[in-house]
Amino acid sequence: MSRIEKEIKVFIYRTVDDLKTNQVKGAYQQYTIPFVERMTVLDVLNYIYEHYDKTLSYYYSCRIGKCNGCIVNINGKNRQACTTLAKDGIKIGPVKNRQVIKDLLVKFTEKE
Repeated sequence: MSRIEKEIKVFIYRTVDDLKTNQVKGAYQQYTIPFVERMTVLDVLNYIYEHYDKTLSYYYSCRIGKCNGCIVNINGKNRQACTTLAKDGIKIGPVKNRQVIKDLLVKFTEKE
């Protein structure tokens, strides 16, 4: 990555287990991070995990856009975190129409 040019605000879906209803509930949490040119959404998630909160749950594998392991919902559309460029105000959530396990982790069927 190249030099830091500015900071950006990102919104990440975070969950909390509701012990009374035995359900996972969530809301978007704002983070301010240093922005680096050509930074991907996966870079954003890794930065937040490494510098702010080691409890952030997400998944990735290949980091080159081949496996679809890092797929998340970015500004309303399901996209790969490793190939989508980050920008100010980006909203990152779990894949739509999937059961949320924790934060950005969702349940997929074995055939997917």
